[in-house]
Amino acid sequence: MRKTFKPLVAATVLAGLLLPFAPAEAQWVFVARKALGRIHQMTEGQQNGCAGYDFATVILDASADRVFAVALDHARRNSAVRILMQDPGARRLQIAEGDRMATLNVVPFNDDVSQLMIAGHAGQGESSTAPIIVQAVLRICKELNKHCELGG
Repeated sequence: MRKTFKPLVAATVLAGLLLPFAPAEAQWVFVARKALGRIHQMTEGQQNGCAGYDFATVILDASADRVFAVALDHARRNSAVRILMQDPGARRLQIAEGDRMATLNVVPFNDDVSQLMIAGHAGQGESSTAPIIVQAVLRICKELNKHCELGG
């Protein structure tokens, strides 16, 4: 009797340990689904006469490699920009247009979800890069057939 009881006890203890994590995982998935496609942006204003930085980020239900490949392809096809640096292994790309610069980075969350982040910096006397980087995010979303919109 005792030998058949041990596996039952072990299974019950194991189930008791794993059950608390199931709701946490479900909540994370719910939050991630709500965040998909919402573009968030932030601007860091000028300091000491130097132009500030603009940031845009979006979570996409697409692999990081696919998002990076689309972004790199757009940069290569855009004759107005120069590619200053590309690192496909790190999924990082830096481009310039005149005195404006932008750095793009794609971070994988899992095989099918990634985060696209773009930081832009305007040169002295140049206007903000915020509209440009948001449009870049929207173009990448469109190419990936993902619905993205500016978050509030």
